[in-house]
Amino acid sequence: MRSGAWRMASIYFVIALIWITLSDRVLYIFQNALTPQAYLAIGSAKGYCFVAITAFFLYRLIRNNEIKAVESIERSIQSEDEAKRLGTIITKVNNIIIITDENNFITWVNKAFEDFTGYALEEVAGYTPGTFFIGGDADADVLPAILKKKKAMQAFSTEVNCYKKCGDKFWVHGEYTPVFDSKNKFTGYIAVYNDITSLKNKELETGRHNNKLKEVAWLSSHEVRRPLANIIGLINLMNETPYMDEKIKILGSINKSAEELDHMVHVINSTIGVELEAVETNGK
Repeated sequence: MRSGAWRMASIYFVIALIWITLSDRVLYIFQNALTPQAYLAIGSAKGYCFVAITAFFLYRLIRNNEIKAVESIERSIQSEDEAKRLGTIITKVNNIIIITDENNFITWVNKAFEDFTGYALEEVAGYTPGTFFIGGDADADVLPAILKKKKAMQAFSTEVNCYKKCGDKFWVHGEYTPVFDSKNKFTGYIAVYNDITSLKNKELETGRHNNKLKEVAWLSSHEVRRPLANIIGLINLMNETPYMDEKIKILGSINKSAEELDHMVHVINSTIGVELEAVETNGK
């Protein structure tokens, strides 16, 4: 707007100089050929034309300024309406949303955050999310990795275990997006979190089941095999000896190994039974 005004003023100044110089020169040339009345009439007409041109340029300048002012107001209103609309959408979404500034301090959270965690905006504003949101038993590499990527102003995603105000633990998958202003200056982050607690619990439960299965497999391949191998060896030895007293001793050893084998089978069955009961309970 300022450059446009200077341009209009410069054009007006140049045209005014040209008009005054040329009109005075022409009038001077024809001065002797004109009657005094005609000379005065032409001089007055020249002044009127100058005033008319001045009025026209002033009108154009003021009109252009008015148009630009109206357009600026309309853009401002549209921006405010868009901001209000986006604010309403962000407020009503079910995802947890945290906005932080360039120093990683919280400036805003949505209602879903307040409802889910129990923290109000007034309680968390001015603090970093890691102060209260991220659990102390989080992966030792997670928080440093988050801070490193934020310092690099990168977009990224990660899984984090967190705590509510009441102390309940939950898991979230966070999408972190850097924010820049119209001058491309970094102003902070918008983090959108999805609750993945149930999914994470299933993953942990699956891992626990797998460990139990490995334990059962180890018992089957090692602990069961040992008494079974003893029984097979003792039976072969009993078939080879001709003495009854040795056969009786061997039968005692076979019986002892059989009892040990039976104990191992019971342990395996008990382990499998506990796991099946846990699966049924979690399924309900």
